[in-house]
Amino acid sequence: MNSRLKAFFAIAFALPALLVSTAVIGTTSSAGAADTVIEDEQWPSPMGSTLGLHGIILEDSVQSAGGENSVSVLATTSTTPGVNDQVLCTSLAEAPCATAGNYFYRAVLAPCSATITIDCIEGITSISPTQVAVPGTYKEMFPKKGANEFDGSVAQGVPMGRTPSLWTLSGAPHAFGSDYVVMVSVGGNKSTGNKRSLAASIVPISVFQTGCDPVFNGVCIDTYRQRYEADGRGRLSFAGVAEDYGKYRCVAWAENAKCALGHAFPAGFSYELKVRLASEPVGWLHGRMKDPNIDFATLNGKTTVSITAAPVRVPTVAGIAMWPDLPADLQKWFTDNCPTWCGGRVDGAMSGEPMQRNAFSTPVVYREAAFNELKLWTNFIKDKAAVLTSQWRVRTLSQGEMGSAASCISNATGVTGIVTTNSLLYSQGPPAFNAETKTLNYKVASPHYEKDGTTEFKGVYNLTVRDDIAECLYGFSKTLAAPSTVYAEETEYTEPDVEQYVDAAEEVYDETATEADYSEEASVIEEVTLESVEADESALTLDEPVDQEVVARVAADVVTELQKTAAANTTIELKDGWFKFSATNFTFSAPTVKVAMGVNPARTLTCIAGTSVKKVTAVSPKCPAGYAKVVTKYCVKGKTVDVVVAAAPRCLAKFSTATAIECGRGTSAKRVIALKPKCPKGYGLVTSVVCIKNTSVRLVTMVRPQCGSGFAKAVSIDCAKGKRITKVTAIKPACPKGFIRKK
Repeated sequence: MNSRLKAFFAIAFALPALLVSTAVIGTTSSAGAADTVIEDEQWPSPMGSTLGLHGIILEDSVQSAGGENSVSVLATTSTTPGVNDQVLCTSLAEAPCATAGNYFYRAVLAPCSATITIDCIEGITSISPTQVAVPGTYKEMFPKKGANEFDGSVAQGVPMGRTPSLWTLSGAPHAFGSDYVVMVSVGGNKSTGNKRSLAASIVPISVFQTGCDPVFNGVCIDTYRQRYEADGRGRLSFAGVAEDYGKYRCVAWAENAKCALGHAFPAGFSYELKVRLASEPVGWLHGRMKDPNIDFATLNGKTTVSITAAPVRVPTVAGIAMWPDLPADLQKWFTDNCPTWCGGRVDGAMSGEPMQRNAFSTPVVYREAAFNELKLWTNFIKDKAAVLTSQWRVRTLSQGEMGSAASCISNATGVTGIVTTNSLLYSQGPPAFNAETKTLNYKVASPHYEKDGTTEFKGVYNLTVRDDIAECLYGFSKTLAAPSTVYAEETEYTEPDVEQYVDAAEEVYDETATEADYSEEASVIEEVTLESVEADESALTLDEPVDQEVVARVAADVVTELQKTAAANTTIELKDGWFKFSATNFTFSAPTVKVAMGVNPARTLTCIAGTSVKKVTAVSPKCPAGYAKVVTKYCVKGKTVDVVVAAAPRCLAKFSTATAIECGRGTSAKRVIALKPKCPKGYGLVTSVVCIKNTSVRLVTMVRPQCGSGFAKAVSIDCAKGKRITKVTAIKPACPKGFIRKK
């Protein structure tokens, strides 16, 4: 076979098997050129061909993407729906593309020159930690001539399809020299005209002489191959080099079996890439970078794209084991899903007998399956990354990823927004707009720890939205969208190690229903059943790591409500026609980042009248006439706990009212329910303090909570006016006018 992968990832020809049993994969050293330095960018795939071996690889990097993005391609495509007929072209001016009804292309751009003055790379600049900018120097094309190069047409808006280029950045030397490979490509097709996509990446590299031999290895340079079916229709197949598999990792291949080995970026540097385009790209961008500043300047029919950003480290997850060493839940997954959702490194049909098959899962990192499988494997991999690769890249989301995008985004022209993150997994498409809460929601997931198993992996999230898109989504004018009216939160999903105890022992539930209560208007009332509310009770179990700060939404320095969320440092600004939001320093496993601009997100209140339950969603929800706010009471008898949900809950006969406390140790959390609850041995009582800095407020919930990062501990007082009582929280709290402090 000539393709790099069989099924999802099987190598087309045999390589020595990796002898493994149960393993959580960590950093290894690269072969050949880099065997004296251990670096994550040269981590070889652990997917061996041993029968009985099963595993998962979750990876998103330039290396894992294969060589397709480094190769230009221009080909005809059928205009008849459902008909696949593709024929390679070398020029738009020659057959078959010159007369084709439709064609598609991906053009890898060359540096700008006397012969290529549009759709080209203007330059690359390194920016040191002390903000010293040093322009890079173009070195050579890599390869000098690509297997599928083509000549485009300025008149038809199709670039010249060339190869990646090598640049020397003397101002940003890395561990293996000062060479970098720059890969910028523009994609499109005849039918959509100037609606073109953009992809760009910068990778520190060293050129390595490999031992690839076409006689034994099939291909030694990445290429597209043409073949024809019996009906005369053309088919294209990508033939990627696999000689490096399991030994070292190349990001591009050139003549004479040379490859560009990817390496780590030097610490503290940022990079600016300038590209000159015939038209602005269209769509939503996704990137692997930090603090991006992306500018589109159009003059005289030419668009200069300037991208300045720092690289980020993105985790890779790997877990492999022989079948007998897999836990039952993972065995069940392979039994239920193979071979449909599995691939392997053994030729032929996959056996149904576990010890006679070789099976791996490699789900796409933005699909829901990846989120589900990461959660399934979390305990096995000890919730840690195998490696973390440094990356600087950005791309336009494909049409397939834009299916659920809001009409404000999908119907717009030009670049509508950019999301960049270091999270391994991320939501498909742009952030989803929730019309009810007026938030843009974006789900991300990664292992909680770096590869050492102790250092928490800290998240980075940048959202940039064009101001007219934000106005369309949120329904507010730019004058009302000042940074002071911005609300941002990051919420935590269920952790796998959360337990609930009665007197630190297993309890038996006899639940009816429950719901968390909130406060805050324009009511939206939703009819719900007691069963659905009962299901929501599970969400009340302490289900987030407790050694983390949490952020609260506030009005001035009076805390009207504290909503538990994971810690994040956030900034936002409106500049040059773009809203720019940044959240950093949050931890994983699977948070959802929510951003609301210029509005108060709605809250949900659960109300009850007899057996009828209603959920009221509003900025300031109130129960309808005849309904009262749901209250939850824990009642215990021996080792049995009864959760009573009512407007005025009472315990059953022989049950006593219990108290629930939360206890924590590391990232493990327990809720203890008893008449006189005590934390289990080794656990501490989880309490909360409110911390304030100017108009920013955090609720720190943990064992022995402390304020940090310039925040000061707040004080809460109760203020009374007749029968009305309100709580005021501030560093120096004072009762509102007409209220007196309650002793």
